Amino acid sequence: MESQASFTDSPVVGVRLLDARVATIREMLSTLDTVTHAGQQHLMNRVVDFVEAQVQQACRRASSGNRRMLLEQLDLIKREAGRRLPSVPAFRPRAENLLRLLNTPT
Repeated sequence: MESQASFTDSPVVGVRLLDARVATIREMLSTLDTVTHAGQQHLMNRVVDFVEAQVQQACRRASSGNRRMLLEQLDLIKREAGRRLPSVPAFRPRAENLLRLLNTPT
């Protein structure tokens, strides 16, 4: 019996899901100033988890220079999120920039 591709396997649906997830991540970034330190760390870690998965996918098709830059930017936000008291002004612009870079063709 042949397996049928599901509706969610469609490239269009995949793009829409990714767009919705990116919108959610952007909203998390916009609310970092309104939550407690524990909330900030939680949201930052969620952002890092999402961005890390996207960077891993992007690195498969990126040039070596772009791959290095993506990994360096990812490392910066991971380190900031891992700090005891992470800095929103240091984290947010880097994460937003990384999201923009991931949305740019490599």
